[in-house]
Amino acid sequence: MTAVRVHLITAAAHADGQGHLSREATLAAALARFGVEVTVRMLRGAPTDGQRARLAAIGARLELGAGAPLLGAVAVVDLPDPNEVAADLDPERLVVFDDRETYRGRAAVVVQPSLPRWSGPADAARVLEGYRWVPIRAGLVAGARAASAAVIAPAPVVVCFGGSDPDDVASRLVPAVADAVRTVLAAPTGAGRVPPATTAVVGPGYRGRLAEGKAWTLLRDPADLDRRLAGARVALVGAGTMKFELAVLGIPTVSVAVADDQLVAGPVFATTGATRFVGDGRTVDPGQVARAVADLVVDSTSLQQMRQAARGALDGAGADRLARVILEVARGTG
Repeated sequence: MTAVRVHLITAAAHADGQGHLSREATLAAALARFGVEVTVRMLRGAPTDGQRARLAAIGARLELGAGAPLLGAVAVVDLPDPNEVAADLDPERLVVFDDRETYRGRAAVVVQPSLPRWSGPADAARVLEGYRWVPIRAGLVAGARAASAAVIAPAPVVVCFGGSDPDDVASRLVPAVADAVRTVLAAPTGAGRVPPATTAVVGPGYRGRLAEGKAWTLLRDPADLDRRLAGARVALVGAGTMKFELAVLGIPTVSVAVADDQLVAGPVFATTGATRFVGDGRTVDPGQVARAVADLVVDSTSLQQMRQAARGALDGAGADRLARVILEVARGTG
């Protein structure tokens, strides 16, 4: 029997962020579990050492650059603008992530995991819309379970704006948020000084100005990120893929947009009750974000309600669902 081959096409240059590659890597792992031969083609940028190792561990082939034309394989395009390449691919064997609903060509499948409904201009034989199609890493829940056994003092607040944070939202918001959190946690005990209660996590592609501060701990691309997220009381995140990962973990979040498409996706996801969306992280008043986080940290009733809403927002099985649909396309049954 001829093996099923799937090419995942993505990019991870600084301006692209790391979210597209992260999502494709999650999908690659799901496809590999179904015995699919996977190639990850990166048009720009390169994976981190950790990402490269994870791709190698599942037997995925990595290609850097445009590469040769794709023959006989299903292509899955996950780019900020899928029109960059998708129009040149076989539409009968094409799957397109269209979060921003800008794709104008034909495709066998269009995936809109960031909104409950898709309304883009593409000609799609099948549309997969809604949070049940969000690819979530299979090891995420295991990381949550390991949190209780981790030798880590969990911080009440974890802040993370993705792998590269191109607009340096971290340096805008972390100082104000960390100061506000320290203040509200010190007030009930009357403590004059408390250790940093906020952990700021920046990704491997971060080039911003945030440094270690008295009120926060700074970590770059920690290997134990899942454990740290799972141990948080509240997380402040960009309104992209990470808000979904925190929901699966049942962690209440405050979210901000760190990319244009998140200005729409963030408020819509907030209607689930899993997050409080407070605006565009690139322009919002840092004091407004700080108050939202600090108020939530000490609001036990709201925290419990948000934990329940988060766990009900999505089940985390989207990657396997997508893998099955891709197999249908490859076999001509989708």
